[in-house]
Amino acid sequence: MDEFLNAKIKDLVQDEDSVFNNFDINHLFGKEKLENIQEKISKATGLAFVTVDFKGEPVTELTSFTKFCREIRRNEGEKRLCWSSDAFGAIQAAVTQKTSVYFCPCGLMEVAIPIIVRGHYLGGFIGGQIRCNDAPENIVRLETVMHHAEDYKISKSDLFNEILEMKYQQFVNIADLISMIINQLGEKELSRLMLKESLNKEMDSLSEKKKRMELEYSLKNAELTALQSQMNPSFLFRCLNSISNLAVIEDAPKTNEMVTLFAEFLRYNLNNQKNAITIAEEMENIERYLKIQKVRLGDRLNYSIEIAENIHMQRIPNFIVLPFVEKAVFYGIDQKREGGSVHISVFYLNSDVVISVEDSGLGMSEEKILQRFKSYKDGGYEGDAIETGISSIRQRLISSFGPQYDVVMEYSEKSGTKCLIKYPKNFDEKVL
Repeated sequence: MDEFLNAKIKDLVQDEDSVFNNFDINHLFGKEKLENIQEKISKATGLAFVTVDFKGEPVTELTSFTKFCREIRRNEGEKRLCWSSDAFGAIQAAVTQKTSVYFCPCGLMEVAIPIIVRGHYLGGFIGGQIRCNDAPENIVRLETVMHHAEDYKISKSDLFNEILEMKYQQFVNIADLISMIINQLGEKELSRLMLKESLNKEMDSLSEKKKRMELEYSLKNAELTALQSQMNPSFLFRCLNSISNLAVIEDAPKTNEMVTLFAEFLRYNLNNQKNAITIAEEMENIERYLKIQKVRLGDRLNYSIEIAENIHMQRIPNFIVLPFVEKAVFYGIDQKREGGSVHISVFYLNSDVVISVEDSGLGMSEEKILQRFKSYKDGGYEGDAIETGISSIRQRLISSFGPQYDVVMEYSEKSGTKCLIKYPKNFDEKVL
């Protein structure tokens, strides 16, 4: 048995080395995905971004660069100086393996966020281009060592003064949050690539039908595990947008509340790999999500969670409720001008556990949802991830417990949508 485990560990190490030896940041994410992430982060925060590889060379197009910076970079000589500034940030991030904040030669605050996966530096997000007047004295100011041909803050003062101004601590908080998100996404993408490579090797070596069926079963379980830990990217960036907007209009309390809730929610969902947890844990995570949405939607959203007294410690398959709550908020409350309410109840019914998720929204059926959001399909929208999650959960419940445990969904234009999720009170966690 020890020899078998040692062999498996050796294979995993070799697979990881093989992955890192044969891919770079583009292979991990893909240029299109990187630019999509850049664009969404930029829209949410107001910051400009470009992604560089481990050599410091750009691998994406520039996103949301200011008119001021674009104007300066028209001149070939000045552009090289700007590149040197970007290279400085990338080198600092690579050497320290930490987020690096500094002022460019034109006096704009910049940040270099290293993308580090399993201790390997793959490249970084270079961004910022904002004005900041309260940065600490120890922040590096490159204008003392790099000089443009003229003082553009004065000669192009009209463009310079148009640039977004931000408090230093707000800028750092946003940079830290982006760093956490992009590096968690990197870990997930690497795990996916390693899993794919490992399973492909096993598939190539199998010849007998029985072994092939066993591998397919393992692959199915791996895909389910990946779906359990997968976050809805659109939701992440909408949270960033809310945090950014709150930070502009007020000086701390709600912003801190939003950041704390979001960090807890993110940490729980990305790190929780268990097959099953308690009802209390599941509902605590659901409430975090609803609190975040309450901050975003304000009086347009009300919610309540009702848990039967004797059910708190009951085991529940992990990640089977959240997508239905997301559906209630996105398709129910968000689409209704005056908003509405979401009510969740958990109780025993004979030998089953029942979770009811109800909203007072528009009660749109799947056909009406498809018709209403058809034009968004090509560009991708939050509903895609929600629908994928719901479909996966329904298949998971049916394959684990039988067709009688498919989720029941009822739609009413007058009263909204109701989803009934159920599973056996006593179940084997190994089958999930």
